[in-house]
Amino acid sequence: MALPAHTTDRTPSARQQLPRSRQGTTTSFEVGGTKFFVIANAGEDGELGEVFAKFGKEGSTTAGLMELLSISISLGLQHGVPLETFVAKFTGQRFEPMGMTDDPDIPIATSVGDYLARRLAHDWLDAESRKELDLLTPAEEAELPVDAYAPTPLRRPARV
Repeated sequence: MALPAHTTDRTPSARQQLPRSRQGTTTSFEVGGTKFFVIANAGEDGELGEVFAKFGKEGSTTAGLMELLSISISLGLQHGVPLETFVAKFTGQRFEPMGMTDDPDIPIATSVGDYLARRLAHDWLDAESRKELDLLTPAEEAELPVDAYAPTPLRRPARV
């Protein structure tokens, strides 16, 4: 049977099922005065395997969109999409709420998607991977020699 014109012949990798009991982190945070929280759990290999981002009242449009974003990231990770791919795509996205955060590792976020990507990167990627993505914490940047971090100009989000 021929594939419809809108599909490809690419076969997704098999979904890795997560164990019944999982190790992970729960982080509460504020972006632009709005409270959120994210739960991130590891698979059997210790790598990030699922994400739950929560915000707003149950049933609200924003809460529904955060749930869809969480499901999309989780399914992608379980099918072999590297976390770096999500981080690279979500970092720097601009939409409300944005602004100052209560997280010293990520003092400013251009959106909750930007914050989420940065938080997952800081919690689940090694320093070298984060350096390649220009996502070192202020403390990590301060520890580097002056000329050690110069592949691209340091990109800081604009103050809101």
